Amino acid sequence: MISLFREFTKSWIFKGLMVLLVASFAIFGLRDVFSKTGGDNVITAGKRQLSAQEFKSRFESYKANYPKENQGRTFTNEEFVEAGQHVRMLNELADQLSFAAWLDSLGVKPSAKMIVAEIAKIPAFFNSVTGRFDKDTYRQLLAQNQMNEKMFEFSVSDELASQQYLTAAVAGFRAPRIYAATEAATTLQNRDTSLFVISAKNVPTPAAPTDAELQAFYNSRLSQLQLPETRTASIVQFVPANYAKDIKVDEAALQKKYKDSLATLVSPETRSFVTVTAQSAGDANAISSALKSGQTPEEAAKAHKGQVINYTLKPKSAVPDAKIAAAAFGMKTGDVSGAVQGELGYAVIKMGEVKVGSTPSYESVREKLAADYIKDQAADRVNKDSNAFSDAMRAGNDFHATAAKLGLKVIQLPPMTSEGKTGNPQADYSQFTVLVKDIYDLPQVGATSDVDQLREGEYFAVRLDTIKPAGAPPFAEIKNELTQYWMTDKVTSAVQDAADKAMARIKKGESFAAVAASFNTPVEQLNGLNRATIQRANLPQALAGRIFLSQPGETFNAQISPVAFAIGHVDAVHQADTASANTMTTVARTQMSQMLARDVATTAQTGARALVKAKTYPRTAEIALGVTPTDDKAGKADKTDGKKTP
Repeated sequence: MISLFREFTKSWIFKGLMVLLVASFAIFGLRDVFSKTGGDNVITAGKRQLSAQEFKSRFESYKANYPKENQGRTFTNEEFVEAGQHVRMLNELADQLSFAAWLDSLGVKPSAKMIVAEIAKIPAFFNSVTGRFDKDTYRQLLAQNQMNEKMFEFSVSDELASQQYLTAAVAGFRAPRIYAATEAATTLQNRDTSLFVISAKNVPTPAAPTDAELQAFYNSRLSQLQLPETRTASIVQFVPANYAKDIKVDEAALQKKYKDSLATLVSPETRSFVTVTAQSAGDANAISSALKSGQTPEEAAKAHKGQVINYTLKPKSAVPDAKIAAAAFGMKTGDVSGAVQGELGYAVIKMGEVKVGSTPSYESVREKLAADYIKDQAADRVNKDSNAFSDAMRAGNDFHATAAKLGLKVIQLPPMTSEGKTGNPQADYSQFTVLVKDIYDLPQVGATSDVDQLREGEYFAVRLDTIKPAGAPPFAEIKNELTQYWMTDKVTSAVQDAADKAMARIKKGESFAAVAASFNTPVEQLNGLNRATIQRANLPQALAGRIFLSQPGETFNAQISPVAFAIGHVDAVHQADTASANTMTTVARTQMSQMLARDVATTAQTGARALVKAKTYPRTAEIALGVTPTDDKAGKADKTDGKKTP
């Protein structure tokens, strides 16, 4: 059942923050711990709220992951807001908060024991050596993801509450058999079809157009021929990789860098050990004796109500309790300590592997030092040349001459629209919004931009070379293309007319085969087609659709290409055999039950939003993201903020 709830509650909210849970289960909602008692809220849902600051944090987490799915392109908050992404996120969060608030009002709340048991199942929190839940690993992973135990346990509580309610809501639910039987009968129904194709080769080739006809054709399609403004520009780039290949490594500088970096290059001593917590010094001494007598840490912990915590090759700094760390790093392999008074209570330590720290030799780290040296030198060259180029442009120097003086390559960019489109998918600049904006901000041909940042550590400058205004291209410029379009248009009309006449003849009683023969085109038989096999038949979608939408004995036509029409006739319809239909009904019923169960879950969520009177505040969200609110741009009051969300 958990797969149903994953589908229902799937959200971006913990994508960046909760990577450690992706393989385990989806967190359903946010607990009150995420809310702020003061300040503005972007969502209110019953007793639950989401603050503007928390929304901003969630938004930034989502935005940080977004470029990974978009070929490295970065987006501004303004672009996200303009696309309505913030409203979508508000609605998803409102769904989660509303359902959680409603469950709170019903008293649906898992016990603390259930929460602990659920957390203990998550593989990310297991020790890689023992294969068991490790509370130390648990705390460290939460800290890495900017969470504490209370926050996470509230989240798990919400997830379990949603599971408890929804499991009960759809328990024993099955779709009516007639639904599945109808689906099976429709899917397995077989059809026999005859068809022939009328295409360009079955109609006379039209004569070439006269100039007058072509001019009239051009005039009639002026609105369709309109093209946006395009601009061409020259670009110089300041990219570290372009400089790196010419940089020679200075051995003396590397030696100095090695000496200066020794403190960070040293590998600290690491140790593997086990601690067993105890409730008193007496218990700790008893645990120590048990370990020395050969009992396992787990056995000793169980006998004295302690807890086992494993540390695997951890440096001293990674042990949270400083007193435990000091004791552990003073022991030898195989030692068992007595009672150790830690910052949080008593514990006993059993020492395992000790890995002594080391200082790498110059030779072992030279390659990395050299790479860092080249990277730093290239970055310095980028800064030096970009500043020099910028100063030269401000002084009024020539773009190309300055580039040549600095040894920079000038690249001619293709004509592009204000959206970065060039008509060639391989040369699409729409992802480089800064570059395109700089080109279109230039006032006239010959103007140059200042040096701007393209990506982190990479810079560029552009010179505007040409401007081609928006509008239809001149008649003479596209005369050859117009001729091709005119011919295609005439052929399409002729084929359409032939297909219409063929249909009319068949409807008047002329035989299907005779009409096909008059067009000198063969009749093809397609027998035994059903909705499952027709995909493998590789038929055009329009034709496949008509075959299954037509009645037995019906004749139809379908356009299968710009200059081809299929004339078809449904010869026979064969119903599925009982055995196959029954088998598929069973499968279809299971799938339909899952679909309807998802609908029940969605309906419960929608109903919860109404019951708790959820409200979203998109204007507050926009302000939190540092974006001028939409209503302010329009010069009018926001009439939608605080709107109840259905």
